[in-house]
Amino acid sequence: MIVQATCHGADNRALVDALLHSNGKARGVATVKRSVSDAELQAMHAAGVRGVRFNFVKRLVDFTPKDELIEIAHRIKPLGWHVVIYFEAVDLPELWDFFTALPTTVVVDHMGRPDVTKPVDGPEFALFMKFMREHDNVWSKVSCPERLSVTGPR
Repeated sequence: MIVQATCHGADNRALVDALLHSNGKARGVATVKRSVSDAELQAMHAAGVRGVRFNFVKRLVDFTPKDELIEIAHRIKPLGWHVVIYFEAVDLPELWDFFTALPTTVVVDHMGRPDVTKPVDGPEFALFMKFMREHDNVWSKVSCPERLSVTGPR
């Protein structure tokens, strides 16, 4: 899986190039804006894109209006794509209603970036578990645990 890096914004040319050069062995997650054309979505699909990423990590991006994101989610649903949501655990309560309204499969990026200094039986992780348990369309991608470590990688 090749995921469009935040620093590239919605310019998915490098992602599409990498997918095309994978000879069908890779799939991708793009970042798109409302202005993306249906032809562009179809071309990305042909290259191997199967999802879009919505980034809610405040230190990384300015928020895209939620109505725009919902529109994008409805446009990719017929393609069978999923939505990857990237957020920090502390922000789940304010994003809950939006996330549960998404009409596609939803993949939580980096395990919802839990604060590992807080207890696993605490309210933040309990809410994340409830989110996963109550919504069959929600999955969690277990990736980059070193980003969550208090001490960092060895």
